[in-house]
Amino acid sequence: MKEEEQLKFGWALAAGPCTYGKIETEEGSVSTRTLPRLRNVLFPRGFGAATDHSTLDNFMGELAALISTTIEHVIAPDVRFETVDMTTRLLIPIIVLQNHNRYNIMEKGHNYSINVEAIEAEVKKMIHVGQEAVIIGGSHLLHRHEKLAVAVSKAMRSHSLQETKNDGRFHVHTKVYLDGAILREEMERSADVLAAGLLEVADPSLSDKFFLRQHWMDETEVSDDSVLKHKPLWATYQSKVGKKVKKTEKKQGDLHRTYGTRVLPVFVLSLADVDSKLTMEDESLVYASKDVVIVLEHQNEKIPLSYVSETHRRHADPSQAQRHILAGLASAVGGLTAPYERASHVHERAIVNWLWAAGCHPFGPFSNTSQVSRMLQDVALRNIIYARVDSALHRIRDTSETVQTFAAEHLKTPLGEPVKGKKNKTTTELWLEKFYKKTTNLPEPFPHELVERLEKYLDNLEEQLVDLSSLLYDHRLQDAHLNSSEIFQSSIFTQQYVDFVLSEEREKMRCCSIEYKYPVQSSQNYIYGGILLAGFVVYFLVIFFSSPVR
Repeated sequence: MKEEEQLKFGWALAAGPCTYGKIETEEGSVSTRTLPRLRNVLFPRGFGAATDHSTLDNFMGELAALISTTIEHVIAPDVRFETVDMTTRLLIPIIVLQNHNRYNIMEKGHNYSINVEAIEAEVKKMIHVGQEAVIIGGSHLLHRHEKLAVAVSKAMRSHSLQETKNDGRFHVHTKVYLDGAILREEMERSADVLAAGLLEVADPSLSDKFFLRQHWMDETEVSDDSVLKHKPLWATYQSKVGKKVKKTEKKQGDLHRTYGTRVLPVFVLSLADVDSKLTMEDESLVYASKDVVIVLEHQNEKIPLSYVSETHRRHADPSQAQRHILAGLASAVGGLTAPYERASHVHERAIVNWLWAAGCHPFGPFSNTSQVSRMLQDVALRNIIYARVDSALHRIRDTSETVQTFAAEHLKTPLGEPVKGKKNKTTTELWLEKFYKKTTNLPEPFPHELVERLEKYLDNLEEQLVDLSSLLYDHRLQDAHLNSSEIFQSSIFTQQYVDFVLSEEREKMRCCSIEYKYPVQSSQNYIYGGILLAGFVVYFLVIFFSSPVR
């Protein structure tokens, strides 16, 4: 650490923070004792070497706890939404739904106006190179979309609050708020194309699927898309059933697979003649999920919140929607979590630490900026990499489980008992030894080639993960992004290859099969019919001539 940085850090610890947090709660509140104070080191209480030593140890312990909290909340926070986004284009339509004609927040030049260019500039900082971000905006009257108006009405909720007034008594009053989760569900179920149609195509699961693109007079085999340069592993597997694969020639207008566009709609509810203290849940003005952002805006006075800074109560300005739009997009696009929140597995909920609520970010009641700091931008870029690697590892575990399940079904003795190996060997080592390290002329549950390719793939994956960790350590995020893309794509191809091979081998190893065929007409049917007819004729002749009446 440089001398100037050390001096600034010393000043910060000497000054200490102010007192702020949420009213009537102890969790996460910030006071003068939240940070370790240099005063306790420079002027320790008492005299003697033991006292000085214990004071310094306490200071170092508090400083270590502060650094640990900084890493958990700011440097390496939790991922809000894990979205595997493999698209080349990000389309963000900002749709303003208003129930009035008094003003339009899309018009420039007003204090309440939305700056689309500034939002687009901040979003582009949270996506990797090679991905395009397009933001468009428009206003619509809510009374022309009856289904959406009904959805907004259904999402209105209220709950009772008890507050202490100056007279020392509890006063109960009802507070109305807009439930974002219910509104999203109602909008998705509505028959309005403006909401339901966008939410349908905004499903992030579509981002890792292929879409069709048309090329004219394209005779080259090499594509600019890095994904198309990889040939699926299952395509190289030659089935022994005897099926012949026909080669297709390219023609004009052939369709090729590529990635499409991810749509992330932002709905801004500009409402008039509503409750003057109307907010969304948790006294917020934004609701964000992995596929939609909903922001509330109305031209009323500042809303008093249940947060306090020193002796002043914090207020929310419902007419300023810019910061809340950016906060929702930061969570949906970059997976950013508010710096003051952290998931706790012990409490099974999110716990807060308001020490990090003030800063260069658009989250929470103690922030007033519409920008994302450079540190949080890097966190957003790393979250995209983490999401791809985590999805690839889940696919690898599922593939390994599929192979082990298939081996457990067929790796048995002639009496039907499972094969037992040495005590110090696992099931995976057992079937690897049986099917890869040893060769036999007897029928095998799956070909030797499959196990060989799986082992080579896992070795290659281990090297890629080591390289990825090195790139992240050196802060080479663009190279790490490309590395994570290759890991994710190879996991998809490997899973397809394993599923294809196992399905082929399962069909070949079945003990019996049922075939359905139509009855075949042959000349024998006519012969049998003639014999049956002749038998009837002979029978009637015998009965006729042997009758005593005649």
